Order: sequence, then C-alpha cells, then structure tokens
Amino acid sequence: MADGDAPTLTSVGIDIGTTTTQVVVSELTIGGAALGDLGVEIVDTRIVYRGEIHETPLLDQRTLDVEAISELVASELACADCPIESIDSGAVIVTGESSYKENAEELVTRIADDTGDFVVAAAGPELEAILAGRGSGAAARAVATGRALLNVDIGGGTTNMCLFDGEDAVETRCLDIGGRLLRFDDDGLLTHISEPAARLLADANLTISIGTRPADDQLSEIATTMAEAIVDTIDGNPISPMTESVTIGSSDYMDHDVDEITFSGGVGRLLADPADRVGESPFEFGDLGVILATTLKERIERRSFRVIVPDEDIRATVIGAGTKATSFSGTTTDIDASLLPVKNLPVIEGPVVDAEQTLDAITDRLAACVTHGTQVYEIADGAPFVLYLPSISPLSYERIATLAEALAQVYSRPLNGQPCIILARQNCAKALGQRLETAIETSIPHVLIDEVVVTEGEYLDIGEPVSAGGPVPVIIKSLAFNQRS
Repeated sequence: MADGDAPTLTSVGIDIGTTTTQVVVSELTIGGAALGDLGVEIVDTRIVYRGEIHETPLLDQRTLDVEAISELVASELACADCPIESIDSGAVIVTGESSYKENAEELVTRIADDTGDFVVAAAGPELEAILAGRGSGAAARAVATGRALLNVDIGGGTTNMCLFDGEDAVETRCLDIGGRLLRFDDDGLLTHISEPAARLLADANLTISIGTRPADDQLSEIATTMAEAIVDTIDGNPISPMTESVTIGSSDYMDHDVDEITFSGGVGRLLADPADRVGESPFEFGDLGVILATTLKERIERRSFRVIVPDEDIRATVIGAGTKATSFSGTTTDIDASLLPVKNLPVIEGPVVDAEQTLDAITDRLAACVTHGTQVYEIADGAPFVLYLPSISPLSYERIATLAEALAQVYSRPLNGQPCIILARQNCAKALGQRLETAIETSIPHVLIDEVVVTEGEYLDIGEPVSAGGPVPVIIKSLAFNQRS
C-alpha cells in the first residue's frame, strides 16, 4: 500500500478459463480513508500491466496442469515487476469448463496462497458473470446512463450474463454454452466433446465421432442450437426445453426490460469480424468459437437489440477480478487486528431483529441460525464463520444493547472456540462491538464490520484495515467448484 494523501492498493486479477489464462495488475486509489470520513471507496483504477493471453495448460481433459499454470502466473508477475510482498488485494478465479476440472479447487487455492495474503480464490458462473460485466464496462455504463444493460460474456465453456440497472447487478443468467465445448485439430478432426456438447448433440439427434471431421451442415446445426440458446436467454422467460437443458442454476428470470447489450469474452471478441475468420479458417482456435460467433451474429442482426461495443472483451473477467472484486466496510469497525486477514469464511445469515422481540427471542433465533449454518456448511470445530445481521430495527442504543447481550449468550455457549466475526448491514459495528465486549463474560477474539451486503451461501475474505481503526477491504465470492446443472 502506498503512502500519501491518496492511499493506493496493488491488486492482481488472475483468470484461469476454459481456453485462456490471463493476469492483470492494477493500482486502486482509495478515497475517503481519512479520519472523519463516513465511507471509503475505490475512486480510481489504473491497469499497470496486461499479461499475455495464454492457452490454459491441461494434463488431460479432466485435469488442469497446476505446476505449469503456477509457473505461468509467477512469470507474468515477474514481467509486471510485481513482487508478492507488494500485492495488497486481488482475486484468482477459475471459470468456464476449468471450474469443473477435478483439481480446480487445488489450483486456485495454490495460486492464491502463492500470490499474497489477500489474493483470494473464487469460482462459479454467477460471480464470473458479475465480474465480467464490471470488467467490460457494462456496469459503469449502466450507472452513467441510468439504463438497464445486459452484459453477455461468452467464453470457451460457459456463457454468463449479468443485468445491471443503475448501480445494481440485479440478475445473472448462465449457460453451459461456449466456443470450446468441441475441440478440433489443425485438419478439423474432432478431438474432444464436452458433456454439455454431448447433451446438445443428443437433443438435436446428431451423431459425430472423435477422430472424424463433422460435415459443415452438422457444425452449422450445432452452432445454431448454441446461438439460439444464448438469444433465448437474452429474451428471458419463457425459455425452450433445449435452453433449459444447458442452463446453470435457476431459469426463473425476472421480467425486466433490457435497454442495451454488450458482448464480452473470447467469442464476444469474435463477434466483431466472424465472417472474415470463417473464410480464412473456421478452426483457427481449435474449437467452434469462430463458427458460433458467425451464427450468433446472424441471429443478433435479425433482432432489434441495441448492441454497444464494450470497453473490454476477452479481458473483461480478469480485469473485473483485478479491479472490481474488492469493496470496503464502513469506517465504524471494532476489530481484533490479530485475526486479519481471513479467507473463505462462510456467511451464515442471522435473523431480522425488530422492536417487538425480547432478549430471549433474539437469543433463540440467533442460536438457531448459527446451528443451522454450521450444519449446512459442515463447519469444523473452531473454524470461523461470518454471522450476517441483515436488519436491526430500530437502530437505537437500547436495541443494540439487547442484541449485544443476545450475541454474548450465543458466543458464550459451546461454539468450540470460534472467534466472533459479525457483519452488520447497517452502520453500527463499533457501537455493537463496544456493547458486546461489556456483555460477554470471557474474552473472545472478535471482528465486527458493517455496511456490506451479503447473502447466505456466499463466502467472505476480510483484509487488514486501510488505516488504524478504519475500514477493511472485503471480497464477497462464491466457491462453486465441480458443479454442473
């Protein structure tokens, strides 16, 4: 972290995708970190290094080459003149088909550990959709224009969409559709059929075999099926049974107008000039990406979509991971700094606390939430977790004192030595922490932060304070490895 009036953080983004692996290094300028400021935020980002776009190394179709990827990342950081000790934050995210590999979790955990105390491991298409939309510039455009903007990030293994409306990321839509679901050699002979591609082929009653070159009409039909699934998902409800078969997660999309669309990712980049590439070599990248881009562009041009050129296309996700993954807590924290940084803390959502609830009622509901959460996450004895308090009403001294007493009772029970890590949505962490210290009978290490919104099922990483007694950097993420629809 740099000294001076405007603190800066050095942040890295590492994206290990189906087709490519990329590294970026950014400088984040922090505003509002001075004494008395009510909030802190990233006020400027500057990308200081854009790494080469590398093909993701594999040992086989089911296994990532951990050593080769680790060496690749180390080499890129050396080229960026970015020593490990200078890195303050960032994220390594495994995306697309790579997140389904047997050793995906091992890989990103290894790289996160190798690249600093607060470079975090993350996975999952929903998170990828949000990061890509932020990295592409779609999120910023939605804020600037007040329009609803859908970013469609099409990579090698998945298509991830995020709908931004003003300042909010309101919905994600994800598909097992990408340019590298089929792979070919230089002669156009088929070398690999992924699981989602096999489902699409079966649905279309198409038979193609490894070691043969599919007929042009077969390739066209496969690409058409994929393109129609993408357009179907852009349109939203209702979607076809075929699209449903390749949808990741829920397809119960909200009824929300889309004013503009941006396309990012490797296939998104190809949308600019796919026809020329098909004429030169449809298998230029050893996959279906060029043919898919050509077919999708034809479908888009038939529609009335307002398509906007993104700020970033193939690097959207890695830039999102490096510049947009980190946020900050409120400034009124109460922290035992010896506990920080902490990573991969599961979020357990606590109850809404309202004016009608007695001390006993609040205590019982808190205890029930903690018990349920530790069972769902299979939290080991002594392992930390985050208890999230979504609403405290009224936010008065008396209500905070009652809540602190209830928390003291819960954490005084046999929780096997877990530290008390609490995140409140409202600005009250310092007051709650002070009351908790008074109410609890034995000293328990604690971290109380506020003004960050999370949901159960997410994970939290909390870094060291930006300034003494001040806000802390926070990354909200998912850890969805090896999960297919």
